[in-house]
Amino acid sequence: MKHFALTLLMLLAVNVCHAQDPNFYIYLAIGQSNMVGQGPIEHQDSIVDDRFLNMTASDCDIHETGKWRKAIPPLARQYTKIGPTDYFGRTMVQHLPKDVRVGTIIVAVDGCSIRLFHPDSCAKWTAGNLPDWQRNEVNCYGGEPLKRLITLAKQAQNDGVIKGILLHQGETDAYNDTWLRMVKELYDNLLNELNLKADECPLIAGETVDSTYNGVCAHALPTIRQLPEWINNSYVVSSKGCSPLSDNVHFSTEGYRKIGKRYAYAALDALGIKVKDDTLDDNNDAVEQFGVDVKMNKKGTRATITSEKPIVKVSVVSYSGKKVAEFVTMGISDNKMMVNLKGLEKERVLIFVVTAIDGTESSKQIER
Repeated sequence: MKHFALTLLMLLAVNVCHAQDPNFYIYLAIGQSNMVGQGPIEHQDSIVDDRFLNMTASDCDIHETGKWRKAIPPLARQYTKIGPTDYFGRTMVQHLPKDVRVGTIIVAVDGCSIRLFHPDSCAKWTAGNLPDWQRNEVNCYGGEPLKRLITLAKQAQNDGVIKGILLHQGETDAYNDTWLRMVKELYDNLLNELNLKADECPLIAGETVDSTYNGVCAHALPTIRQLPEWINNSYVVSSKGCSPLSDNVHFSTEGYRKIGKRYAYAALDALGIKVKDDTLDDNNDAVEQFGVDVKMNKKGTRATITSEKPIVKVSVVSYSGKKVAEFVTMGISDNKMMVNLKGLEKERVLIFVVTAIDGTESSKQIER
């Protein structure tokens, strides 16, 4: 009996040490390059409250996978940049009681389809002809990003309570009801796997760069805005006024700060906490773009760019936000330029950023 009592006390002690903290609010973050974050990190971004934590989800990181750490950027993976989760977490702890901590777990792959997070189509999508950089990112999550997310989420439930799911994905394929259906199936699958209740775990999705800034993927907005019709406890975060980088696909650092706060205001609203949105203003610093057209040959090895303004430079950007080629005109600028794309045949999507002779920029996305 003494041995039994001692064993029981030891088990109770272990349970106490690892007891779930109801004041540790955990949010899962899923998506593609805008969830990874493409905004350059500035000094102010490294000042973080001790109550905001991030669990490393990627093996491609200096931090140990599955461990919580203070949420000093970059959060998605080593060598990434500022994304929406940075100012989501900061804003959450600012408005929550002092005894509440906030943690994020980010699993995101640049340029990925929603199919990557669908249990029935993930294997088929990853088996496709992915560019090396994208396959490397998938491999950072053990080759199965959805499985990695669920595994870490279950582990995190020993530490705290999952309070919501953040989504920023849609630039690749949010153009029809198929995307809406697959997002709902992803959400339902996560609820089921993690034993979560829909009315206690909202889905919060962010918009792509809007048409005010000539967003390359602004035509995804009508689909994204339909999510509340498909998922009852869901919110759509506006991208209005969130400035982009020159490719007009990814947000700038200031754009991420703004949309990150809006994610937080939606999450706070779901918790019954009303906060005035201080990101809204009437200022519009968007610059109207000039017309650009891109024609590629059948092999995808050459492209001809025509512009309404004389061209001085063309930068080619992948869907990861990385510059993969740059071409500068020699001598007199012209409204037409031909570029060599050999070596980029695996890239499913390329964004051509044209710099005109007056310094203004415009962009055009090409999907193979």
